[in-house]
Amino acid sequence: MGHVYYHHPADKQFSLDFVNPDPENLVSQIVDYDGDVAVKVMEYELDKEFYGVYTSRVGGGAVSDIELTISDALADMTEDNGTIVARLLEIYRALLSKNEEEEGTPVEAYKNIDVDALPEAFDETSWEGTATDVAGRLASNLILKHALPNANHRTAVALIQFYLRRINADFSMPETKTEIEPETYDWREWVNEYINESKRLLTVRRKNVLFKHLRGFGATTLERKHEVMIDLSEYELDMYPHEAKVFYAEKHEDLWIEFVEQAVERAGFPELTDTTGISKAEFAEKIRQLD
Repeated sequence: MGHVYYHHPADKQFSLDFVNPDPENLVSQIVDYDGDVAVKVMEYELDKEFYGVYTSRVGGGAVSDIELTISDALADMTEDNGTIVARLLEIYRALLSKNEEEEGTPVEAYKNIDVDALPEAFDETSWEGTATDVAGRLASNLILKHALPNANHRTAVALIQFYLRRINADFSMPETKTEIEPETYDWREWVNEYINESKRLLTVRRKNVLFKHLRGFGATTLERKHEVMIDLSEYELDMYPHEAKVFYAEKHEDLWIEFVEQAVERAGFPELTDTTGISKAEFAEKIRQLD
């Protein structure tokens, strides 16, 4: 089986960035990296012998230690965007705190928070349609921006709940902890299936050309961290990067709309699939009313 690691097996902070069978091309690639890029190399022998270059820009330290003074950034945003971003970061902080409490160790940062990308996610969202359509698009765009270290997907799921509660205050996602009842564990497994497919789509979207080369070398499966497998035969790779960005962004949005539609059904609020969503201005105003 042509198995290749997407994240380096000895250090999951390193991800696959370049593959080539020629050592000279390998050296040229490595010397071209900026000084803050750390590199690891793995040798593979599938249908063809080749090298994989894994890179990381690890800054180190706990996410909770990253400075979140965002007053300057908020001042440059529209009032509605600033309101939504400020509340989103509160949700993010709460998730990190909960994770640290459950795991007993701080979440390690692999990048800084990109606060400026957050309003872009809201500006690029179509706020028309059903509540589940809008919630799914919001989650998808937030994840695509990849602005929050280590918790993009968890924050997106929390944002779905927060948005839908502004439409129906009784709505609640089923609890995702595993230690209470067997059915809650089933819920968590179900959520993780969507999150894992989301991660596959994001990875292929960024690296379709690299994966096309890998498939030519005999690779059939890529393994991300947490044992998330990407079967290369299941994804269209033969397209230009700009085409892949659009193609897989649309598939990603469809995935998260489907997730929200299934989630409201499971939570006992199927009417939300037929309820008209609220606009960005209405959402921001409802957040201000909470304060």
